[in-house]
Amino acid sequence: MKSNLALRIFSALILAPIVLGAVFFGDPAYNLLIAVIGSAMAWEWEHMITGKTSAVAVILASTATMISFVGATVPALSLAIIAVAALLVYVKSGKKLLLSFGVFYICIPVMSLIYIGYTNMEYSFEMVLWLMFVVWATDIGGYVFGKSLGGPKLLPKISPKKTWSGLLGGMLFASIVSYFFVLVMNQHFEGHLSMPFFVISSAVLAVISQMGDLFESRIKRYLDIKDSSNLIPGHGGIFDRVDGLLFAAPVVALFLLFSN
Repeated sequence: MKSNLALRIFSALILAPIVLGAVFFGDPAYNLLIAVIGSAMAWEWEHMITGKTSAVAVILASTATMISFVGATVPALSLAIIAVAALLVYVKSGKKLLLSFGVFYICIPVMSLIYIGYTNMEYSFEMVLWLMFVVWATDIGGYVFGKSLGGPKLLPKISPKKTWSGLLGGMLFASIVSYFFVLVMNQHFEGHLSMPFFVISSAVLAVISQMGDLFESRIKRYLDIKDSSNLIPGHGGIFDRVDGLLFAAPVVALFLLFSN
């Protein structure tokens, strides 16, 4: 257990600076980061379901990469590309609906992350950074509070380790992290972020992030696998690290779309 924890920490220390660096540098580093993550998930998705890699993964990875570079400028075209790719995967896989569903499951969040970064057509890291901090804080808070307090299980048939105390801890930690995020942005980066809005929104987003986590757990239980892959030592696969983000990102993107 201790060696696994040390491996998780080591992997996080390697990956976190890469992710944060890409977010801060922006175009094209940010787009490339999302493309790589999307492509890795494409490989994982087919491998999780069929145990092999074929043209299906190539179609999925190509679609995710394409969306990573056009998702903000032409959302309608991106949605059309995603729909066509889903149809191609459906036909190529011998009409396997779950494989086809993966196109939406992967590419809608990819498109959302690009849209969030380029909401006003110019790259801005604030909302992307806030979203990632909230999702990470939810995971950390959920783990710490769930392990420390235990208590009633959230959905034991889907994820036996998830507890209500973990969910509430994730919400609390996400709100605290958002509070300090807004404080720093407003005082040191000339931001004009609303403290009440971001603190309350982070708690809501924490719940949505947990839904993403539970959804992926349900898929893995259905497929009878423990991790989406072993790409990240100590953590499992890419899906295992971004499952909450896959649900949270489209919600934030929709909010930005309708509030602009």
